[in-house]
Amino acid sequence: MKDRIVTAAIELLNELGPHKVTTNHIINALEISPGTLYYHYRNREQIILSIFQRITEDFDALFIENPASGEITGLLSMIEQIYRLYFKYRFFYLNLSMLLDRDPVLAEAYRENYRIKRKKLEKLFSSLEEQGLIRPFESSEEKDIFLQNQWLINDYWLGFQKAVGISDAEEMISKGIRGYLAFIREYLTPRGRRALDTRHNDTD
Repeated sequence: MKDRIVTAAIELLNELGPHKVTTNHIINALEISPGTLYYHYRNREQIILSIFQRITEDFDALFIENPASGEITGLLSMIEQIYRLYFKYRFFYLNLSMLLDRDPVLAEAYRENYRIKRKKLEKLFSSLEEQGLIRPFESSEEKDIFLQNQWLINDYWLGFQKAVGISDAEEMISKGIRGYLAFIREYLTPRGRRALDTRHNDTD
């Protein structure tokens, strides 16, 4: 039942947005009694926290499936899957700051996830650097900004797309992938660019 509640909540939140979805909407969508829902979740915030836990599990699976092996092909495959996950959970990223402001428990969970994922990203790009696929960073500050900007581009991309009037799913996803690749391309060595272009052209 908990999985059914979370799945129904994701569908409703994506369709209507968190401003309009209450526990009553979820109860009605599932045709269950209020007691059934409140037995598993005390309030809507707990449901959204469970959704975020599902989000982190889905993203963790991508890092497991695409280990930091230093391969451009693995990176490109991972980023394609990542942007599809962003759209799958679009309500969360379209309303990220608001949701974190309203729930300090969720905010801390998000920050802890950031700290963990940042270390994984650092490991991935260190591997790419060792293999000569990205250029060495000129300083620790440049590397810090590089990793930070990746997070900004990814987590806030959907909000920007919506702000400029883009709502089509495939367009949002494809523009996100192309935007990320344009960003990272500036850090690749000539060899890395050739590998990226070859792999990307093969998927077009």
